[in-house]
Amino acid sequence: MIDNLSIALMITGIGAGLVFIAIVLLWIMMALLVRLTADKQKTIDNVNSQVNINREELRRKVAAVAVSIALNQESEMSPHEFPLPSTALVSAWQAVMRTDILRKRGKTR
Repeated sequence: MIDNLSIALMITGIGAGLVFIAIVLLWIMMALLVRLTADKQKTIDNVNSQVNINREELRRKVAAVAVSIALNQESEMSPHEFPLPSTALVSAWQAVMRTDILRKRGKTR
């Protein structure tokens, strides 16, 4: 029994060790790829310039949307009535089924 348990623990330890070794190897490969393929200063300058351009453009768009919403709300200051529905809110079938349920169960209140 102890022999089987020791073999099982050894297999489990080897499996877990292989998994962690594979994770570490993948981590090292990713770090090497990032170091080899990245142009640091050019990438940072390009990203900063794009972010500044995008922020200015975004501010202009937000301002335009805010103005259009304000103008739309200003034109709709008077309350309006909702249109009547084209059909009845409860169909005949629903009314019959509901009265049948009320007749069987009785009023709840």
